[in-house]
Amino acid sequence: MTLETFESTAVQLARAAGERALAAFRTTVALEFKGKKRDNPVTALDRDTETFLRAELRSAFPDHGLLGEEHADDIAADARYVWVIDPIDGTMNFASGLPLFGISMGLLEAGAPVVGCIWVPVGPTLQAGVYHARLGGGAFFDDMPIRVSKAEDERGQIMALPGGFLRAFRFKRPDKTLARELRALPDARTTGSCTAELMLIASGALRAGVFIKPSIWDVAAGALIVREAGGSVLTWADGQWLAFERFVPAAPERGRGEPALRHWGRPLLMGAPEAVVRLTERMAWHPRLPRPLQKLIGLSQP
Repeated sequence: MTLETFESTAVQLARAAGERALAAFRTTVALEFKGKKRDNPVTALDRDTETFLRAELRSAFPDHGLLGEEHADDIAADARYVWVIDPIDGTMNFASGLPLFGISMGLLEAGAPVVGCIWVPVGPTLQAGVYHARLGGGAFFDDMPIRVSKAEDERGQIMALPGGFLRAFRFKRPDKTLARELRALPDARTTGSCTAELMLIASGALRAGVFIKPSIWDVAAGALIVREAGGSVLTWADGQWLAFERFVPAAPERGRGEPALRHWGRPLLMGAPEAVVRLTERMAWHPRLPRPLQKLIGLSQP
């Protein structure tokens, strides 16, 4: 089978899952909370959507591994390909009636993203549809090619930043000798959905986005789509921003356990290449970063 086959199948499944999501979106959605602190939102649709996608992917590709937010990993030790599923990214938006969420499926080959597919309720045509890409094949919303923003400078542009980002990083003052258009940075927005933000970056509505510690299912599909749309995808490693290549299994943050893709979590910066360069030149981690946040994003106190 080819990457084109994998992409085509993912698009079909995303559309089917999206129809289910739209039907549920028009009704009253009961929001539950999971995790030790009971602060991580989830709905019945999250679980049902992942169950549906897992069953269909297992039927279509029996040798592929499956990793999702709501269910246990199903990955053979010798699996070459692994599907990473986020059944509803932006659960609180979804449950609140805000149409900024997505259903995401990313395919990894030896940890490297090779297929990405994200259904959204509102795309660049103001209709529901599927963003999708395969390695080397370009990026699309349904049948329409998409590209990252080609704005000449950052004035009048917007970017995605996480809520409370000032606790983690800030942007240094620009060199006053530079021209005004070179000193500007895009205005910040926070949507509550990584996948929504990534697709807005891929289609040019957002210039860039910073993600302090996303989960693998938040970005496995979107990172490839942004890159195939002409964007830059960087990760923070070894004290600098480097080109992102693949997801690497990591040990759990707490307790003991074997390294796994599920535990991956690294800062990512994505966007139009020119905007990414400007952001990396000006971005600095907070000089008094709290110790828990140092550990969270993998930094050591200078």
